[in-house]
Amino acid sequence: MRLAWVFYLPMILAGAFAREPGALGVADWRHLAYGIGAALACAAVTVAGSRWLARRTAWGRALREEFRRALGRLDSRQILTVSLLSGFGEDLLFRGVILAWLGRWPTSLLFGLFHFPVRRRLIPWSLFAAALGVVLGALTEWTRTIWPAILLHFAINYFNIHDLVEGEPGDVVDAGYEDHH
Repeated sequence: MRLAWVFYLPMILAGAFAREPGALGVADWRHLAYGIGAALACAAVTVAGSRWLARRTAWGRALREEFRRALGRLDSRQILTVSLLSGFGEDLLFRGVILAWLGRWPTSLLFGLFHFPVRRRLIPWSLFAAALGVVLGALTEWTRTIWPAILLHFAINYFNIHDLVEGEPGDVVDAGYEDHH
């Protein structure tokens, strides 16, 4: 848990001070409302898709087990904290700073590379992150604020981490689980 603070706090600070002027403001409340609706819909589809892939494909199951091992046991408060820190930190940096400098596609590629795994089995996560970066960038450009992107990122992380840690009845969620593939 301390590692999350050490990792994300500098991002939040850098993003807060170097961000594009107005990124945290709301230029158009109607766009913000539409952006929140789009973020929630996209989060629901993404979380449902993640759960389906984790239960129906071999690489989805492998990815899920890798993340379970990496995360270990987290309680609800810790999941909330990690999800808030990652949503705010990464989106302040990538959408609040880098997007204005480089544009959507290079920023999305960097976002995917930022999520580059230490294990080969996690490479689909990097590809997913790059694709999600395109969506987060488009949402930010459309609404002219990063709040919907932060909400989308937070929701995906919050619900997916809960699923990883809690799993379904009969799932093994112990961080020491041995892979038998």
